[in-house]
Amino acid sequence: MKDINKKLVKFFSAMADETRIKIIISISKSPKTVNDIHKNSDKTLTLSAISHQLKLLENSDIVKYEKKGRERYYSLSGDFCWCMLKDAIKHFNKRK
Repeated sequence: MKDINKKLVKFFSAMADETRIKIIISISKSPKTVNDIHKNSDKTLTLSAISHQLKLLENSDIVKYEKKGRERYYSLSGDFCWCMLKDAIKHFNKRK
């Protein structure tokens, strides 16, 4: 049970960041490279910062990547994270 608790803490800690939530939303529909994520962002983050955030999300089992040539394509590692985030968005939109 302690291992599960540690994984849950790691997961929710990773989710508790606006930048990482934006990245999760960005890759929710289709896999994207760091450059793709940067192009679709508000440009306040550097490519290096996006890569760093993706590494944190990867270490928390939220995202995975597939290497194609020299590029890494990042996607969600499962539906759970996106389903939970969608439900939270609906919940807070109702409370406006």
